[in-house]
Amino acid sequence: MVVRNSKAGGKDDNHLLLQLNSDLEKIIRGTIEMSLPVERWSYLSRKFKPLRCWEIKGCKRKKCPAYKSRNYRCWLQGGTICDGDVQGEFSKKYNTCFDCEVFKVISEQPVRTLYENINTLIFHLNNRASRLRELSIIDHLTGMYNRHFFNEVIEREFARLKKNGEAVSFIMIDMDHLKQINDTLGHLTGDKILVESANLIRNSVRKSDLVFRFGGDEFMVLMMNTSCGKSARVARRLGEETVRWNNNNAQKFGCVISFSLGCSTSDDSNNLLATLNEADVKMYRNKKEKNKNT
Repeated sequence: MVVRNSKAGGKDDNHLLLQLNSDLEKIIRGTIEMSLPVERWSYLSRKFKPLRCWEIKGCKRKKCPAYKSRNYRCWLQGGTICDGDVQGEFSKKYNTCFDCEVFKVISEQPVRTLYENINTLIFHLNNRASRLRELSIIDHLTGMYNRHFFNEVIEREFARLKKNGEAVSFIMIDMDHLKQINDTLGHLTGDKILVESANLIRNSVRKSDLVFRFGGDEFMVLMMNTSCGKSARVARRLGEETVRWNNNNAQKFGCVISFSLGCSTSDDSNNLLATLNEADVKMYRNKKEKNKNT
């Protein structure tokens, strides 16, 4: 089935081209300033007749993200179901769209084709930038934020604390005996234990807390506008999660998991690094006391 649309005239095309150039200038400025949503970048999106694939094809795939969607640009909707297959990755999705009769309709109008090609390019670049950004701030093993992202966050928090005088707390968490696990069970098992440990920590903090893999076996929780008094709840939950994990998994992995913790709080924006160092000192003190008692 092919759907026909009327072609735009010369004067209309000139008007739309002028509008398109104006919209492109806005999105360039807006993207630089990080202030404009890509999805609503152009006035022209309101000028073209909607082409909803699910409506035109009589599609009944209710689990498809494009089903009943008001956005006619289904070719920019990730995770759609085309020909029975989930089209999650953008390149795979777009390649499928070339053979779609709904998608081919846009080629009947040169200005619309230009608009959609630009729109697709913007989406593709934005999608790629997001993926590269995620790769740059996420630790590939544990899925936690990495040290690089911490440095970005702490600069932002430094400015916010200086302005508002709010408190921030650091919880330094160090895995116990990771070197021994690596030496006796191998680094592959050690990596699995690191992943399990990261999950235990993630399940023990609040949604508003940021968790980083700070070093090889060291993690850090950044708690906004919170004192160390509340960190005791995190320590308690982490202890409970760890005991549960050890009861269920110690035999399977051939080792137990345990952590040493230290917390410090600062409401002085000039003292964040000193506060972080204080949490580190307290964490090693906790580890030393535990070793003394074993």
